Amino acid sequence: MQCIKCGNDFGDLDQCPLCAEAWRKSGKFNQITTRIEDFLIELFLGAMVIIVLAQILLRNIYQSGILGGDELVRHLVLWIAFFGAAIATRSRAHVKIDAVKNIIPEHWQPYSDVVVSLFSCIVCCVLAYASCQFVYIEYQVQEHSAFFNLPAWMMQIILPAGYLIIALRFARNSFSFLRCIILKET
Repeated sequence: MQCIKCGNDFGDLDQCPLCAEAWRKSGKFNQITTRIEDFLIELFLGAMVIIVLAQILLRNIYQSGILGGDELVRHLVLWIAFFGAAIATRSRAHVKIDAVKNIIPEHWQPYSDVVVSLFSCIVCCVLAYASCQFVYIEYQVQEHSAFFNLPAWMMQIILPAGYLIIALRFARNSFSFLRCIILKET
């Protein structure tokens, strides 16, 4: 079998030995945040599936539905997308454009990883700031969801939080790339 994260072929083992070793070395804080993120994305995905199935059954059998269920599912998709993006950034499996790597000389390529990660961090910080303003406007409007009368801003708080988490991950990746460059030169 082949590891999805690193591409290593690990045969009949339960998990990739390279990724398992990286997991053990990642530190307690990273292990805890990883478990929390994985749990939340599974919880939200499960809740979304259950709500959608309940909506289908209630509409087809009883000609009713869950009040605000569609809106809640839309917000759960948003939460899952941001947690998925944070997980992809954590494992460095996010989409990236490698056009620059094909142009620059090979000895400069590690530096391009640092620059790209820092640029991505800056972009995410700008998006986090803009989404904070958006959520603040939603807070001032005091709009509420039909589902349990939840304030709309509470369901949209993932926007700034998600961008901030992703920005921190890009910053961490950038420093990790920089550390690797420094260790190779010494």
